[in-house]
Amino acid sequence: MAFLDETMQKLGMSGGAACRVCVYPEAGAVAEGCRGLYYYSPVCVKLRTRGGMVVIEGSALTVGDSCEEEIILRGKVSCVRWE
Repeated sequence: MAFLDETMQKLGMSGGAACRVCVYPEAGAVAEGCRGLYYYSPVCVKLRTRGGMVVIEGSALTVGDSCEEEIILRGKVSCVRWE
């Protein structure tokens, strides 16, 4: 966890701003630490975080499951970026 804390400090982000996204390109993605779904379409999903938005782009994207701070997306992921 020290690496994550050090990296976030260098980027000027607080500890509460972290959102971890594990991408499985042909299967989808799992986003942890997000604060909810902001926007959804089959080609773009925007997730709210404490420090901004995480944008996940791809094709045939669907929400597989979600809970308080985790969302599972299914489909082909081509890009993940921070807004």
